[in-house]
Amino acid sequence: MKLALAMPLIWLGCSEFDAGKFAPDPGLAPGDEIEDDTGDVVDDVSDALDCDTAPSIDWINFGEAFMVQNCNGCHHSSTVDRYGAPEHAIFDTAEEVWTRKGMVLATAGGETPSMPPSGGTTEEDRRKLSIWLMCGEFGD
Repeated sequence: MKLALAMPLIWLGCSEFDAGKFAPDPGLAPGDEIEDDTGDVVDDVSDALDCDTAPSIDWINFGEAFMVQNCNGCHHSSTVDRYGAPEHAIFDTAEEVWTRKGMVLATAGGETPSMPPSGGTTEEDRRKLSIWLMCGEFGD
């Protein structure tokens, strides 16, 4: 089963991303449910990934490059024009990503991600993102 985290809203740019729409979460684990912004359950992540057989993915071998390429144009602490990205959504470190991994998975993962707003992530990269944040190691 594929990890389906489709959101009912389509964001056209970072400026459309409400600072209050997603609160920081303690993270997700297999068995947790993911809810969209209306409170509807989108997927049970335990059905989506087999963490026992998933490859080892961490910040060093995947996460940092994914964030630099796809997220830090709006979500890095030194970005001058954040295009409306919430000031609290900063992804400079693995810890900052993991603090908001539910939000990252809901917006940048799945089959129809809303982030980055210009698109460009591959299905394989979104699969790796899901594996890293659901099964992987913090790996700072």
